[in-house]
Amino acid sequence: MTPAHRPLAAHTGRLRIVGAIRLSRLTDATTSPEVQEDVVETAAQRVGGDIVGWAKDIDVSALKTTPWDREELSYWLDRPDEWDVMIWQRMDRAVRSMADMADLGRYAKQHRKRLIFASGPGGDRLELDFSSPMSELIMLILAFAAQLEGQTIMERNKGAAAHLQSLGRWSGGKVPYGYKPGRHVFEDGNEGWWLFAHTDKEPKRSTADIRRHMTALAIAGRSYSEILRWLEEMGAVTPKNHRALMADPPRPVDNESKWQLTVVREMLLSPAMRGHTVKKDGTVVRDAEGAPVLQGEPLVDDDTWHTLQDALKVLATGNAGPRRKDAHHLLGVAVCGPCGQNVYMNWYMEKKGKGANVRQTGVKKEVFRCNGKHHAPDSPPAVSIGAQAVLDFTETQFLAHVGPLRRTQVIRRPAVDHRAEIADLKEDIEELSTRLVSMRGAAADAIAGQLQARSDRLASLEGLPVIPAREEVVELDTTWADDWHAAKTWGPARRQMLLSVGARVTVWPPKRWREPVEERCTFELGTHVDPAQDELDDVAYQESL
Repeated sequence: MTPAHRPLAAHTGRLRIVGAIRLSRLTDATTSPEVQEDVVETAAQRVGGDIVGWAKDIDVSALKTTPWDREELSYWLDRPDEWDVMIWQRMDRAVRSMADMADLGRYAKQHRKRLIFASGPGGDRLELDFSSPMSELIMLILAFAAQLEGQTIMERNKGAAAHLQSLGRWSGGKVPYGYKPGRHVFEDGNEGWWLFAHTDKEPKRSTADIRRHMTALAIAGRSYSEILRWLEEMGAVTPKNHRALMADPPRPVDNESKWQLTVVREMLLSPAMRGHTVKKDGTVVRDAEGAPVLQGEPLVDDDTWHTLQDALKVLATGNAGPRRKDAHHLLGVAVCGPCGQNVYMNWYMEKKGKGANVRQTGVKKEVFRCNGKHHAPDSPPAVSIGAQAVLDFTETQFLAHVGPLRRTQVIRRPAVDHRAEIADLKEDIEELSTRLVSMRGAAADAIAGQLQARSDRLASLEGLPVIPAREEVVELDTTWADDWHAAKTWGPARRQMLLSVGARVTVWPPKRWREPVEERCTFELGTHVDPAQDELDDVAYQESL
C-alpha cells in the first residue's frame, strides 16, 4: 500500500472522494503538489464528501501518458467500487489530450462516476455530466484547449532549451549521473546554470567518483557484469535516486531502485561524462562549426575518454578467434605433464557396487583428461584427474602467490596522428574557396564562416606532433584476492586472471594409488600464453579427437 492509498473509511452515506494530483516538473514548475491538494480538499468540502484516498503522480507528463499509464491514478481507476467522485485542480491536471478525455468520459459514464475540476473556465468549479451529448461536446472542446496549451508549452520549452544550449548553458531536464547543477558566471559575464562534478562525503553517494571508478574498471578490462556487481556490492546510489537527491527540494529515494546492465553500458558509452550536451538518441549536440556544445565540466580528460572507448570496443567484439568446443575454467592454464598439451574437460556418471550389482548413482563427475595422442611411445599413459580437486588446488596456489599483491593493468594508449584529418581539411578548404567565388549575400557569409572554422582547425592540428601508440602499466586499487573473491564462482573472469599472471598448472600421472592432488600437480607463474595461437592449436587438437 503506497502512502497515497489510505484505507477506506467506513461508509457513512456521504460521497467517497479521490483527490487526484499530477505534476510535471519541467512544464509546471510554478504549481506545487501542496497547492493542488489544498484546492482539492476545499472542493471536497463544498461537494459534501469524504476523501478516501489520493492519486499523486509526480514528474508525470499528461502529454506523454494516459490516465491508465500513471501508477497512482490507475490504482483508483481499476477500483471503481471504492469511490464515487474524483476531483482535480484543473482539467490539464487530468488530461492534455482529446483522446484521453474521451476515454475518461466513457469510463465515468460506464461506471456512473462524477469527475470534478475545482477550477474550470472563469475560475468556477466544473463538473462533467455525461448524460447529455452537449456536455460531452463541451468536454471535448475543453480537452482540445488543454491539448493545444500543452503542445505550446512543449514548443516553448524546446526553444528555450535550444537557446540555452547555443550559449553553452545547462538547459535543465534530467541531471546526468556524476553531476550536480549550480549557478555559474560564464566568460561573457552572464550567469546561468552549469553542471559541476558531484562529490559527497559518503562514497556510495559521490556519483562523480563512482562514474570515474566505473571508467577505470572498464579500461582495466572488466566486463559490464563485473562493473554492475561492483556497484551493487558497494551500494552505489542508482541514477534514479541520484536525480531524486538533486531535485530542489530533494525527493524521497526509492529503496526498490536497482542498477541495470543496460544502464551501466549506456553510462560508459555516453559522452555526457565529458560535459557534452547529449540528445535522447545518444548523439552529441554540436554548434555551427561542428564543435560539441558543453553543459558542464568534464569528469574525465580526452585521453581517458578515448582509451575507455577503445576498451569498450574490445569488450563488445570479444575474442575474434575461433569458438572453442570445451571452454572450461582452466583452458590454457592446465596442461598435461608428459606432452605439454592442454587438458580438456570430460565427465562420467558415478557408479557404485561390484559385478552384477553395479549401478549409476546419478552424480555427474567432471575430470580433466588428456587422450595421450601426443605422448611418446615410451612416455607415461594419458592423465586423468578430478576437476574439482584441481580447481581447489589452483585457487589455493593463486591466492598464496599473488593474492595480497595489488593488480596492475597494461593500458594501451592509441597513437595521436592527425595527418588524415589534416588532408581532409585541406580538401574542404580548397572546395569551399572555389564555391565562395560564385556566392553572394547570406550564402557567401555562411560559406565564409565554414571556411574560417576549417582553417582555424587546420592551423591548430598542424602544430601538433605525431605520437606513436604506447603502453603504460597502471596500478589498480584492488588486490588479486579482492577481484578473485568478487568473481565468486569459476568462470571467464577467474580464468582471465590466471592467464594475466601467466599461471600454469601441470598435471602428472599418479605414482601410487589415490595420490593427493598436491603431489600430482605443480603451479607456476610467468608462463605467458599467446591467446590467439592457443585458440588455433586447441581447435586443431579438438578436430584430431
